[in-house]
Amino acid sequence: MSDKCRKKINKKIKTIKASQRENKSGYSLGIKISIDLVAAIITGSIIGLGLDKFFSTKPIFFLIFLVLGIITGFYSLYKSVKNLNQM
Repeated sequence: MSDKCRKKINKKIKTIKASQRENKSGYSLGIKISIDLVAAIITGSIIGLGLDKFFSTKPIFFLIFLVLGIITGFYSLYKSVKNLNQM
């Protein structure tokens, strides 16, 4: 690819990213953050329940993966808010 073509593509990418930042409403950000948090917790719980059933243990893996899901959910929330502040 020529240098001229790369510059043109990079310029288009920057304008698209700028327009996407302007189009985000508060509702869409709130829904994204809440879905990220809930999905991580539910996924951790399901994995823990599956491992408990597979190994015939009671709440050990459920609790471990529930805590990991909560940690992952809040880390995702932190990254989203941090990214929001950089815009």
